Amino acid sequence: MKKMTIFFLIMMASPAVFSADNRDISEGPEIDSCWRNQQDRGQAATCLHELNDKSNKSLDLLIEKTVKQIKKNNTGPVYKSNDAELTIGDVFSKHFLESQQSWKSYRNDFCLGVGSQIGEDAYDYWPSIYQCQINLNRRHAEEIKMLHADEE
Repeated sequence: MKKMTIFFLIMMASPAVFSADNRDISEGPEIDSCWRNQQDRGQAATCLHELNDKSNKSLDLLIEKTVKQIKKNNTGPVYKSNDAELTIGDVFSKHFLESQQSWKSYRNDFCLGVGSQIGEDAYDYWPSIYQCQINLNRRHAEEIKMLHADEE
C-alpha cells in the first residue's frame, strides 16, 4: 500500500500531469485571455480571430525564412541532374513548400472537425477553431525549427 501511495504522489508531482499537453485542443491561453478581457462574446471572438491571424502570419514568416535558409545552406548541385543550375536547396525547398501547403490544409480540416463537435451554430464554434489552429501552428513551428535551417 505504501508503494502505491508513493507512486501516486510521484505521478501527481510530475510536470507532465499538469502540462499544456493535457489541455483540450480547443483550449489555450489565447482563448482564456480573449474571454477574460473582452466585454462580450462578439469582442472575444474578434480578439481570438485577430490572434489566429497573427499566428498564421508568424508561421508564414517562419516558413519563408526557412525556405531562404534551406536554399542558402544547400547550394550544391543535384546529383545526376540535367539542369546544371538546379541546387539541392531548390529541390529541398520545393518539397518543403509543398509539405507546408498540405499541412495547412490538414490544420484547417482538422480544426473544422474539432469545432464541429460543439455544433456549427454554437457561439464558440469559430473561437474553438481559431484556438485549435493557434495550438497547431505553435507545435508546427517547433517542428520546422527542428530542421535547424537557420544554422549556417
